[in-house]
Amino acid sequence: MKQYVGNKIYSSGKHEIKIKIDQFPNSKNESNRIRLGIIKTENRENLIKKRDWEGIYFFQTMWNEKKLKSRKRKWENEKWTRENYPKKIILKKNDIFTIFLDMDQKKISFKINEKNLGGWENLPQKVNFFALLWGQEEGKNQITII
Repeated sequence: MKQYVGNKIYSSGKHEIKIKIDQFPNSKNESNRIRLGIIKTENRENLIKKRDWEGIYFFQTMWNEKKLKSRKRKWENEKWTRENYPKKIILKKNDIFTIFLDMDQKKISFKINEKNLGGWENLPQKVNFFALLWGQEEGKNQITII
């Protein structure tokens, strides 16, 4: 697993984080997945050091040779909340994934190529961006933050 957890703290204002999908692993590994989202700032170090998921809000795509699942999820108060999308959302090379943060309203929303995927409300006061990538091929980037 490759992880990126940003240093920038978002606490007010409106922000867009754009991510370009560079490639997908060709592995037959069951756990190929990309998670893109935010984490509560006070839990940032726990995610980095212990893989503690408390306070994360994200979009996830999981795939293997037989299936693809996409959903938005959050982990708060030691409880998973997830929403599956009614249609399969197939990410492709060069797709642009956008996280829109409205920290004044404490909302997050997700888009792929400008198609709205919904989001969450009642965000924590301070958050950081993160990306978790499973099935990363050696020496190749799966995403680029643009």
